[in-house]
Amino acid sequence: MLLKAALSGRAPPSHSLRCLSAAHELSGWGLQLHPYHHVRQLINGRLIPIRNMSDAQAASTPGRPFDKSEFSQTLTLRALKVQAKQCQGLMKSFAGYTLNKPRTRCIVSDEGSSTTRLLLLTDEHLVDMIQAEDLAVTDYTLQIGYDQLSAEDIIRKVVPQDVREVPHAFESVGHIAHLNLRDELLPYKHIIGQVVLDKNPSIKTVVNKVGNIENEYRVFQMDVIAGKPILETEVKQHSARFKLDYSQVYWNSRLETEHKRLVDSFRPGEVVLDVMAGIGPFAIPAAQKGCTVLANDLNPNSFKYLEQNIKLNKVSSKVTAFNMDGRSFIRQQCNPSARGAQPQDRTDAEPAQPSGAADASLQPALTAAFDHAIMNLPASAIEFLDAFHGAFDSRAHVEAQLPLVHCYCFQRKDESHADVQQRVETALGGTLDGNLSIHDVRLVAPNKRMLCLTFRIPAAVAFAKTSPPSESVATTGKPLFEDKSGNAADSDVLQHSKRQRA
Repeated sequence: MLLKAALSGRAPPSHSLRCLSAAHELSGWGLQLHPYHHVRQLINGRLIPIRNMSDAQAASTPGRPFDKSEFSQTLTLRALKVQAKQCQGLMKSFAGYTLNKPRTRCIVSDEGSSTTRLLLLTDEHLVDMIQAEDLAVTDYTLQIGYDQLSAEDIIRKVVPQDVREVPHAFESVGHIAHLNLRDELLPYKHIIGQVVLDKNPSIKTVVNKVGNIENEYRVFQMDVIAGKPILETEVKQHSARFKLDYSQVYWNSRLETEHKRLVDSFRPGEVVLDVMAGIGPFAIPAAQKGCTVLANDLNPNSFKYLEQNIKLNKVSSKVTAFNMDGRSFIRQQCNPSARGAQPQDRTDAEPAQPSGAADASLQPALTAAFDHAIMNLPASAIEFLDAFHGAFDSRAHVEAQLPLVHCYCFQRKDESHADVQQRVETALGGTLDGNLSIHDVRLVAPNKRMLCLTFRIPAAVAFAKTSPPSESVATTGKPLFEDKSGNAADSDVLQHSKRQRA
């Protein structure tokens, strides 16, 4: 009698849930219907209409017009008659056992009475229990169609049955949805794109990635498969806004948490060097926090939007933008006496003026150098670490600490953290001596992880008198001149290293 008591409001909620839990264990998650209902069940309980084989094959033919009416289906569900005033309480008690489909209510009006409502149920065993308690149960005819089905359900019906994986999520960049379809789904890309548009009102453009990111600007070719071919958009991350053209610059919405994590570690007043800044996902929030930021990117389009975003977020007094090679940028900023010099190493374009460089108030104090260097180019950032080798003037760092480097990289499945550290030390031309923190950012692919490597530049590397590792390191990865610790060094460097440790 517990179930009947719960419906009348006399039993404790815990007793009601215990009864429902027992019914759930018997029935499982799927929707149980009479055999004459032409419905296919999915593991997750979603419904897809089953039609005859010839109709299903026609629907999955590439190039065939997309007819939404083919998804219409009439279902007969079991419903519990309840008093109108009991509806809200019963919805909570029956959570997990009532109809839960998009744009479909689980409580509907009872045409035979103005004082009762119908609670639509999805579990036949639960109905049996209710009938055993002598409660009123009736049938209810429900018309479902394209609007009530999820995007995943519709796509599964459209593509051939032997396709095991269909897109169930996408990256959202402003009004743009970014898909990465498998080759077997490409014949159906336009239908898939239209479904994504229909099911996501905020999405106006759907693109599919074509090929890998293989150019120096970190952008990939894309195919607009649905919606308007407008690829300039605006995104928001926390308190910052970013304008971008998704086809011309690099942007990854999945790194929003990482952007915040790193910026949260900065302190107001610190100087941040953003070597591969993109359109500013690290630089803008750091400036909003009160840091002085020197932000650089080689891509002219990224530089253009970086300057726009600096103005958009009103941080022009805190951020100076540069458009030059990352290695040259590092070496220029490591030497305070060279700060403000114009980049001269670009051969494909005229040297770019740093944004705001004419205003001396925008430049950090020459004796302070910088506190952090961000290197967000996971595929190759480690290769740029050689730029720090011998790049600092020891006279400017008698009192100041050397900066922290936050270098992003990919780790293969067969690589250990020790292997990654070896790559870093080889590029630097010196050892870190345990001065390395590794943060696991995200799983990029089954065999590849993205890491953030944080370390303070060793004095033996910063003030080395030898050539950078790219010029002097042999195949063994060791510099030509070493001290007993394996670091390239001379007496001045070792003296400074002792001062640092002291």
